Amino acid sequence: MGLLDDVSAVTAGAEFRRADLHINSFGEDGSYDVTDPAMTPEAIVDTAVAERLEVIAVTDHNAVGNVRRAIAHAAGKPILVLPGVELSTPQGHLLVYCPTPRQLEQFVCKLGISGDRTACEETIAVCLTRAAEFDGIGIAAHIDLSSGID
Repeated sequence: MGLLDDVSAVTAGAEFRRADLHINSFGEDGSYDVTDPAMTPEAIVDTAVAERLEVIAVTDHNAVGNVRRAIAHAAGKPILVLPGVELSTPQGHLLVYCPTPRQLEQFVCKLGISGDRTACEETIAVCLTRAAEFDGIGIAAHIDLSSGID
């Protein structure tokens, strides 16, 4: 019996959903390092629906400008778009999710983001403390890579 079988056997009421909670988008309001113009928030939502994902998050590097576009495009579709951001902190990348786009935007406004949007000046600990002020949660990203959490 594998790990998935073990987890599935003891659900305690949990349901499994197809999800991708770490998607970077293109454009002036998206991730600075995404160069594929096809990665618009609208195209991301449409592709996710076509792939039968039920939950996604547009988590751009140090930017939240495309989150509302993704949420608006998902209206009436069988998908939930969570408001999120990927912060490039000195210790590594941190994914932060908030309940609403407004809370996410207010959270990001409290951070020191470089003018070119390539870095967040705050540590992971500070980001997590500030995220909690806006009912947000954080999850370490890329922890399996050498560029992950230091």
